[in-house]
Amino acid sequence: MTPQLEREVSRVRNGARAPHRAVPRITVALVDDHEIVRAGLKQTLECEPDIVVVGEARTGAEAIQLAQTLSPDVMLLDVKLEDIEGPEVCRRVLSVSPPTAVVMLTGYSQDAIILKSLSAGAKGYLMKDVELAEVKRTVRAVYRGQSVLDPKVAPRVIANATSGGARPAAMLPERDIAIIRYVAGGLTNKEIGSLVNLSAHTIKDRLEKIAATFDVRSRAEIVAEAFRAGLI
Repeated sequence: MTPQLEREVSRVRNGARAPHRAVPRITVALVDDHEIVRAGLKQTLECEPDIVVVGEARTGAEAIQLAQTLSPDVMLLDVKLEDIEGPEVCRRVLSVSPPTAVVMLTGYSQDAIILKSLSAGAKGYLMKDVELAEVKRTVRAVYRGQSVLDPKVAPRVIANATSGGARPAAMLPERDIAIIRYVAGGLTNKEIGSLVNLSAHTIKDRLEKIAATFDVRSRAEIVAEAFRAGLI
């Protein structure tokens, strides 16, 4: 027995506490343009003894810089940011910090954006209405090298991946198709909302999600894609 070990055994036998060994904690970065979302996630995660939030970012550029500086174990990343789309942020984050496990945490469930995120290297994809306990489980799972898909989107993604993929247009609900037709007719969001009993804000949100489904950015591109798909 070495002299150091003899001293430790003696300390324990005499009722002294053994030396404290710090448990390594999972370092997490939060990227979302809504401060209230980041604050809620931080409060939830830091209640856990094995998780610590080491940084926050509001934009894609800030997220990339944060990854380069801190190289967090896990990054929770929103799909829609004001400067760079989430999948591209994910790709750039991994280029400067390969060990970081990126999890997309978002309100967008369209197959096109999910597959784009996974192709960029994301290890997980969660919807924002998921239980907070699931967020914690996902952080631990991706830290261990696992991949996680929200149960609400996993069956569709797997089915599309194994069947060669369905056309995005085929997955649009009838109400969204009606909205696209009104857009093609030149109506404003307010005018469309009055026709389908939705607010102008909701129409704007629906069009953003339709654009994500088609992987386009403008109303004109939405209409063009709808024409190509035979919707209008």
